[in-house]
Amino acid sequence: MFSEAALVLVGDELLSGRTRDVNLHRFSGLLAEIGLPVVLAKVVRDVPREISAAVRDSLADKRVVIVTGGMGPTDDDLTVRAVADAFNLSLFRSPVAEEMVRKKQHEYGLGLPLSAFKQADIPEGASPVLNPAGIAPGIVLPVGKGVVICMPGVPAESSALLMPCLREAGVQPRRAKQVRFIRTWGLKENNLFDALRDLAKKNNIIPAFLPSPGRVDIKVSGIGADVFCRGVTEKLGNRVYSTLRDETLEEVLGRKLISSGYFLATAESCTGGGIGRGITAVAGASSWYSGGVITYSDDLKTGLLGVKKETLEVHGAVSKQTALEMARGVRRITGADCSLSVTGIAGPAGATDGKPVGTVWTAVCCGEVERAYLWRLGGDRESIRDGACARALGTLFELLS
Repeated sequence: MFSEAALVLVGDELLSGRTRDVNLHRFSGLLAEIGLPVVLAKVVRDVPREISAAVRDSLADKRVVIVTGGMGPTDDDLTVRAVADAFNLSLFRSPVAEEMVRKKQHEYGLGLPLSAFKQADIPEGASPVLNPAGIAPGIVLPVGKGVVICMPGVPAESSALLMPCLREAGVQPRRAKQVRFIRTWGLKENNLFDALRDLAKKNNIIPAFLPSPGRVDIKVSGIGADVFCRGVTEKLGNRVYSTLRDETLEEVLGRKLISSGYFLATAESCTGGGIGRGITAVAGASSWYSGGVITYSDDLKTGLLGVKKETLEVHGAVSKQTALEMARGVRRITGADCSLSVTGIAGPAGATDGKPVGTVWTAVCCGEVERAYLWRLGGDRESIRDGACARALGTLFELLS
């Protein structure tokens, strides 16, 4: 029945840059996989007439319009009213939605303020959908030969509501064009393009390269995709960590550590806990991650990790020797089987002669093996820090593969 989708993302904070949108990226991939390619996306302010116009203009026959944001209980949550106004509909207090809100308020121990029940007001003709991860119900509103779905903008809530709302709308997932993903670490986009050019041409493939700091995903489809993917995996070896779209390097590394019976510990300087944050985002990480320390100052590197003062005086905090002593130190104090360390210059200040911004050393210790790696990373401070995290994790992945 439905063949395509459009997204309307509501929120002043999205346009001002205060909040980074993740719904467009996530929804576009998920909808494409079930045969609903996103053909249009708009970001609008929290202004009722602009929301109404965006929703109305986005609707078409056989199209699902997904609206996110502005679904809360306060006066500045204007989306539901604006959607109703777009189609000259009234709002009504849905008994089903009211019971959903009541149960969720009780579940979260929030009491029953009158303002909460604003979230039970929906356009006439609409159906509420229980929110698995929050309070405000999703709303499914059939309009002509299309449908409008409203969901909170909080990514955890909108992600949990997407499929239940699509089912309520009568969307029948269908097999989309087969898409393959190859996830790599520690390689640059232009180098990947050059390395895989002949293989792509041989298999009549035009790969899409999707870079992020320290990692590049390769997306391909078509008759030759399977053969191309096998060729890429053979050519790149342990720089490929997954062929699943949403599988993270941390998840893959965790499985390798579990299969080896190893625990990991981390010592971070310039990344400020970024490696530990990525690891602990993985459910069950406690079965393979002991923990980590952030030793930003030289005093803490020596006092906690046992980095020698003469090492810092002679080689500096950003050096092979310091990275190795950090990795040895955190392994010693935690009793972990493996350890990672990272130290570097993330900028914009801190560069010295021979050590420009983007100079990063990582080290890995596992069993009897100790290795240190020098990286020259580009971009802003955030990109350098994220890239350093990916490379540190990748070196251990490579060692265990």
